Amino acid sequence: MDRPPSRVALRASPASREAVGWRLICLLLALSLLPLLPAPVSAAETADPRTDLYFAHEGLRRLLEWATFKLSFDGGSMIPDLAAGDWQPRLLGEPKFLPGLRGLALLAGGESGSAIYPRDRNATLDTQGALALWLCPLEWTHYQGPNTEYVMTTNATFYLERQGPMHNEEGQVTRHEGLLGLVRGEPTANVTLVLDTSKWANGEWRLIVMNWAWPGFSISQNGGEFASLATKAVPPPGHFGDLIIGSRGGEKTLVDEVLFFRRPLSREEGRLLYEALKPPPTEVTP
Repeated sequence: MDRPPSRVALRASPASREAVGWRLICLLLALSLLPLLPAPVSAAETADPRTDLYFAHEGLRRLLEWATFKLSFDGGSMIPDLAAGDWQPRLLGEPKFLPGLRGLALLAGGESGSAIYPRDRNATLDTQGALALWLCPLEWTHYQGPNTEYVMTTNATFYLERQGPMHNEEGQVTRHEGLLGLVRGEPTANVTLVLDTSKWANGEWRLIVMNWAWPGFSISQNGGEFASLATKAVPPPGHFGDLIIGSRGGEKTLVDEVLFFRRPLSREEGRLLYEALKPPPTEVTP
């Protein structure tokens, strides 16, 4: 008959009890550290950056080499994607974001906010350069509307705004609406480029490009021909203030894909931007 094991055989040695104790301590320590471990990375965060349109599209990639500042708003913030100079924004109010041309867009007008950025190196207004951005009306009445600024300097010597229309009690136009590109102050004098916006439909995106190589100043829509004017004199150093992007008042407009370049863009480059980024045509159900 087999004999049961003795109590001595069942008793663990001091060395084995110490090893088990250390294993238990390590297990408890590992469990306590679990909340500190990084969360699983989403598929979007691990996406190959080379799939971004500005990289994948050869023409856009070459054009972006001339960019000094870029705001896509896709993170739901006013932090730029690219900045040649200091980039920290100073918020004015609370900017709001809505679905845009690509990802999110900034809401200009209404109760949304804006942001101020240091201009030095981000926007080469003192010499030559270009501004490209997309605009989409949301709640334009085309009858009575205040002005809505999209990009301007803190001293109002350079800006792009939509001038809202005004009518009197008899329905007569007292102020025409239009998209205005302005350079102001002495010694340049006040120069205004105008695009008619009376036919701009709510929900329709448009690309705007503004060029400057002083005294030359020009504006284009959807990659078309540039309308040009000349300032009275070349702006002196320090003529332009810092940048403000967005508006705290006016009729609601979406602003997306804001880009500054350190040289003017050609019509072909404006067309390239338009064709590469324009939204697909809306399908009409028969």
